[in-house]
Amino acid sequence: MSTKLIRLSVLSGLVLSAALLGGCATTSDLAEVRATADEAKAAAARAQSDAAQARTAADAATRTANEARNLAVEANRKADAALEEYARLKESMERMYQRSPAK
Repeated sequence: MSTKLIRLSVLSGLVLSAALLGGCATTSDLAEVRATADEAKAAAARAQSDAAQARTAADAATRTANEARNLAVEANRKADAALEEYARLKESMERMYQRSPAK
């Protein structure tokens, strides 16, 4: 999109410059240059709109990724706590088994 915009701008500038330097710029030449400039301006506006939409989507994706990371951190914390509790219970059961009289 920006390459096309650059080409249009350069082309319109060259046409206008040639017409003015040649001293033969007609109303239709100026109208053509204005139309080309208007097309370039419209293309730039579309590009800005597309960029704004892309930024919005990227911001939403970043928020989602941050939420997922926070959920993963919380899940890991809970898993670690559960593993610690399991280890404590296992150790307690082993001590109880060792203390019980043999049959």
